[in-house]
Amino acid sequence: MVTLTRRRFCLGMAAAGLLAPLGLAGCRRAAVPVTVAFHPWPGYAPLELARQLGEWPQAWLQALPTDSATASAEALLAGTAQAAALTLDEALRLNARLPLAVMAIFDQSLGADVVLGRQHWPLDRSPQGLRAAVETGTVGALMLSAWLQQAGLARDAITVVPMTVAAQETAWHNGEIDACVTYEPMASHLLALGAHRWFDSSQLPATTPILDVLVVRADALDRHSQALRHLVDALFAGQRHWWELPLDAAYRLSPWLRLPREQVAASFKGLKLTDWYDNRSWLVGDPPRLRDVATGLAAWMRAQGLLAGAEPSRPLALDARFLPREAPL
Repeated sequence: MVTLTRRRFCLGMAAAGLLAPLGLAGCRRAAVPVTVAFHPWPGYAPLELARQLGEWPQAWLQALPTDSATASAEALLAGTAQAAALTLDEALRLNARLPLAVMAIFDQSLGADVVLGRQHWPLDRSPQGLRAAVETGTVGALMLSAWLQQAGLARDAITVVPMTVAAQETAWHNGEIDACVTYEPMASHLLALGAHRWFDSSQLPATTPILDVLVVRADALDRHSQALRHLVDALFAGQRHWWELPLDAAYRLSPWLRLPREQVAASFKGLKLTDWYDNRSWLVGDPPRLRDVATGLAAWMRAQGLLAGAEPSRPLALDARFLPREAPL
């Protein structure tokens, strides 16, 4: 594992003007590192790569591994994390309880979220009674609703089985479900078991995309501004490693994603990692493109009963100040 040497770290701080003007014998540390919650999902892999590669300065940042977005959201609520990786819809729901700001976008799902079934679609029988596992939350509901609409089915044509993605493989093995709404890396596990792809996120309307975002508690924005800059830099450093050294990246990510090394690259299929240029296109503008998408998604969520209140709640803040001013090299 590559570590960030003291010399390299200090030089980086000096270049950014972050060392005290007097007493340069040591590096100035953050009083309390920012804790970042994220769980295994290919879109969040750049953070894990940056952590392993030493592009994650421990004086400023601390990782909080979780097993789900729900756990990451709970960490934000409890104050045990100041930043987290969530889907945009999860951020909207949490923002109704805790003021948040989006500071970067990890990816857009263009096929990585899927509806899988045991048989080819269309079925050779009526789908009545078909048991479909769906994780509670907006992404599951969004994917299920879009698939049912495309398939020309009413909601009561199938039996929805609330189930976490982590539990789907066991349920599939035991014959407890006939279909599921899932995502990578679980999708690869189930496809290897013979599942068939019925629908994926590349078929969603442009008004309701699935985006993964890096959010921060609003009360941490000013207190931890320097650490948050390091966090966004780490995100882009991890992306570069994935693009430039994919074999090494796959080796490092294999245990984290619980996938064989040779299957890691496939788990990114259907996922567009959003680079610096993409981030600026989403977060910078008058208004930013993400503003319209978030507003539209929030309206859809309220109509589906997935967002508290019939009226628009506090808008999700967007804060592009932590993006580098120029494209990272």
